[in-house]
Amino acid sequence: MKRWSRKPLTLRVLILAFVLLAALATLGNSLVVAYNVQRSALIHTTLEANRAYAAKVASSISEFLGSARRNLAYSSGILANHFHEAPVLHAEAMRLQAQDTVFNSIIIVDASGKVLQAYPDSLQIVGTTLRSESVQEALRLKQPKVSQAYESIAGNLVVLISQPITSPSGEYLGLVGGSVYILKPGVLHNLIGSHFQEEGTFAFVADANRRLLHHPDRKRIGELLGHSSTVDAALRGESGSMEVVNYKGVQMLAGYAQVPDANWAVVAQQPRDLSLSPLNLLMKDMFLGLIPASLLGVLAIWAGTLLITRPLRQLALSAEQLSNPETPRELQGIRTWYREAAAIRTALLTGVGLMQQKLGRLSQEAQSDPLTGLANRRALGVALEALESSGQAYSVLAVDIDHFKRVNDNFGHDAGDEALRRVSAVLRDSSRAGDLACRAGGEEFVLLLPGTSLETAAGIAERIRETVAATQIPVVGLVTLSIGVANLGAWALTADAVLKLADARLYRAKQSGRNRVVSSETA
Repeated sequence: MKRWSRKPLTLRVLILAFVLLAALATLGNSLVVAYNVQRSALIHTTLEANRAYAAKVASSISEFLGSARRNLAYSSGILANHFHEAPVLHAEAMRLQAQDTVFNSIIIVDASGKVLQAYPDSLQIVGTTLRSESVQEALRLKQPKVSQAYESIAGNLVVLISQPITSPSGEYLGLVGGSVYILKPGVLHNLIGSHFQEEGTFAFVADANRRLLHHPDRKRIGELLGHSSTVDAALRGESGSMEVVNYKGVQMLAGYAQVPDANWAVVAQQPRDLSLSPLNLLMKDMFLGLIPASLLGVLAIWAGTLLITRPLRQLALSAEQLSNPETPRELQGIRTWYREAAAIRTALLTGVGLMQQKLGRLSQEAQSDPLTGLANRRALGVALEALESSGQAYSVLAVDIDHFKRVNDNFGHDAGDEALRRVSAVLRDSSRAGDLACRAGGEEFVLLLPGTSLETAAGIAERIRETVAATQIPVVGLVTLSIGVANLGAWALTADAVLKLADARLYRAKQSGRNRVVSSETA
């Protein structure tokens, strides 16, 4: 029976297939990364904008309340000298209500809560005693007060801003207060609505009892809120932003702040989907923009692959016929126009010795970091295995460049690469014969110090830190290092344990403020 055998794939087909897969993978990865980056940026920008918006509204409300209280304080000084003169009380109540359009009504009460004067007195409450909790609390505290929202005897939802009246001799006489009607359009609503806001962003205000004092949906004003993480945080005196789910189950990007004088919460928020709505269009434009360049790239790679694989294909055919006397002449006739093909031809002509030399050089390159020239993790692993086999003591420095992401973000990756090379040069220059400086990845380095105690290693680490901190790097300026130091001993009995301990102490150096060396558990 004749056996069927598959014909091996040619190098040309393999390269083209690999390049196509790599191009598709790169394109897909680029789109995913771009989507995630843009999504995070949009969310962060919206959260920050809403935080600033809420803080601005809270600040404006504080200024509004401060102005109202100053006006009441001025009236309090006048009333203190004429507290038992009804015409003066009436005139001052009229003047205050006419001057400060903030207040819908003015009341003047004595220390027992009896109304001495009210303007306008549409309910004829002069002479009656007010028993509302807000008035009684203000009388009891005997200090300036902004009440929480409550329902007045006329059925209006109001906030009372009050100022105590004290006689020249220090006797507490009562208070003068201005009422702000929450459900009626006024200065408070105009003040909140006057701030610039992005499309879909809105602000609401709640008092300490979680009652809505302002909301774009006027039907909700006066409503008591249920659970709200943003309102709770603002009432605790915090200011910031967070992602939350509103009472309708909609994901919102919210900023919040407190109005400290009144203990009110201001929240500015926008639906997350609305914030991310430009992202789909952006990704579509990016995808369409990448397609032409990708197609041109594939065509260029196709042509390049044909050109590159031609001499390799010829060399492969000759290699299959090394026993043929004509093979050396054929090899000489192959146009090896680039180094690798020429090296293969030379290897075929000179034999196994030159091939082994080539492989040795490739092995050495495989253990070096191409950017910094330092050893890589493979070389570090080999060195640690050798030290463990010999039983020799050693110390390890785990080194990390502080805030390296800011370097790349602010100055670009070329400047970041230069910073890595400069730090690598300091590590190399600070290494002694027998030490091994290694780039562990990214901005992380490891310095292996055979036969070195923990104290000596800590001193070396400190010198390295000081040297780097004083080294000017083009474009970037100065950078700092955080270093964790560990040695083979009671705290770490294996190479893996030493590296983990050094990393843990590096983390502590970061947590302790960066630009420092941590070499012990008590440091």
